[in-house]
Formats: sequence, C-alpha cells, structure tokens
Amino acid sequence: MTRFLLPDLSRRLRGEELMDRPDVREGELRVALGNVAEANYRFAGLRSLLRHVGPHAIGRTQLSLLDVGVGNGAVSRTLSRILARRGVRVRWVGLDFHPVVLNVARAELSGSDGFGGLVRGDGTRLPFPDRSFDVSTATLTFHHLVDGDCVRMLAEMARVTRLAVVVSDLERSLVNYLGARLLSETLWRSDPLTRHDAGVSVRRSFTADELRALASEVPFGSVIVRRHFPFRLVLEGRP
Repeated sequence: MTRFLLPDLSRRLRGEELMDRPDVREGELRVALGNVAEANYRFAGLRSLLRHVGPHAIGRTQLSLLDVGVGNGAVSRTLSRILARRGVRVRWVGLDFHPVVLNVARAELSGSDGFGGLVRGDGTRLPFPDRSFDVSTATLTFHHLVDGDCVRMLAEMARVTRLAVVVSDLERSLVNYLGARLLSETLWRSDPLTRHDAGVSVRRSFTADELRALASEVPFGSVIVRRHFPFRLVLEGRP
C-alpha cells in the first residue's frame, strides 16, 4: 500500500478533485461517477437520504424533487423507484453545471421512470421559480464548493422548495479519511480519478458544526444535522 502522511483535518481543504476539471474525459468521468453511485449504495448514502426524504412522501401519491449536482442520476433514480413501491410517484429533475456530467447522466437516465429531464445550471442561481419542487436534494455536491457558495446554494434550494432541503455529504474525520484511502487502494485502485479524489473529498468535506453554521446563514424555519454511519452527515432544512 502507498505510504502517506496524515493530513491536517482541522479545516476544509481547498484542493481540486480530478473529476471537477473542465477537460476531464467522458469515459473517465463515467467510471468515476459509477464509483460514487456504488459508494452511495454501499455506504448508506442512499439510505440516509431516504430517511430524510421519505417522511415527506407519507400520505402523498406524488412528490416533485430537484437533484442539485445530479452526477449520473443513480441516487434520484433509485430513490424514485423505492418511493414508487410505496405508492408515491416521484417526478424529478436533475441539475448540474458540468457539461460532461450531463452527457453521462443523459445516457444513464434515458427512459427512467419519473425522470423529468436535465438542466445545465448554477446551483447558486437556480433557474426555477419559487416553490417549484416539494423537495430538493444535493448528494456529495457541497464538498465541491467553497463555503460562500454552499450558503448561496442552500438559500437557492430553500427558495425553490416547498417542504424540505436535504443535503447529504461526507463527514470530515480521521476515521473517514483513512477509510477513503483504504477504499482508494483496494476497491477503486484501478480508477485513477476515484483513487485520487476519494481522500481529497473527505478533506474537502464538513464537520457537523460547520454544516450547522452554513445553514444558520439561511432563513430556514428549522434545521437538523444528523450523522449516519459510516461516513455521512445529512442536513435537513425546512423553509
């Protein structure tokens, strides 16, 4: 295993992830986004999101959802299938700024039930009217942003949402960093993007107090931040 020094985790890293580069190749990004989707499935990303979105579907037959930072769309596609089995039809829209991400998502999502289309846009200036969606989500999106843009995106998500804003991301801790490095040297060893980005993404992520501080700058009616084993923090804000 590659030797490495323990990083400073006292503050967020400003380093770049390879998948964020504008010149990333579509084939490479497709593999990396597939690994992210696998991590969401294996390591409670999807389950933790469902725990916060699911209660807002109780008693409903339909739910509209905006996925900010859609990636390859696997999270919202799977979430909509789970809720469909509970009798709730989800109509969802995916947004991303990266054109190559949107190309990957478009190929992956063609014909998916409940899929309402993809929009290229800036999450800090969402191109939707106020209260357009029941729920808005962002999964493993916020750690790609500086703090100021996180606040602006939260405010925009709150603006376009009627019921709840749900943000799921990594918790920055030594245990989580070591776990990411272990996965990068084993499960994701053959993919250079994921191998590089796994540890960087944890270093760019948040503590629970940092997420609360970001949310405090947005006029939510209520906010909760919860840990979900093994790696996740979920912020739920209700406008």
